Amino acid sequence: GLWDEVMVNDLKYFDGSVQHIDRIPPELKQKYATAFEIDSRWLIEAGARRQKWIDQSQSLNLYLAEPSGTKLDSLYKLAWVRGLKTTYYLRTLGATHAEKNAAGQEAVAVEEAPKVCSILDPDCEACQ
Repeated sequence: GLWDEVMVNDLKYFDGSVQHIDRIPPELKQKYATAFEIDSRWLIEAGARRQKWIDQSQSLNLYLAEPSGTKLDSLYKLAWVRGLKTTYYLRTLGATHAEKNAAGQEAVAVEEAPKVCSILDPDCEACQ
């Protein structure tokens, strides 16, 4: 079938996006999108239409794969012009990008720092 181990690895590699996987039929690509593939202007327009029936406010998240000052300015101006009371989070791809491990590679072991303060450490600022 369509959903096999190769597909799972492809989905991990493309961060859950089906848009770049050739084996997925076009009708499924059209139906499913990640939050970063949905135009934020559409989210603002939809939020503005809902706002009329919401007593207080809504938590509207915006997602930008490639943020810039110009994009942010135009999005927040659009939200203001459309009468949105608030926006909640602005998510960027760089901050939420999952690490990709190549198949067969072992993760590098990193020594974990102690979670408690050691009184014996002369450089510890909290103990001085």
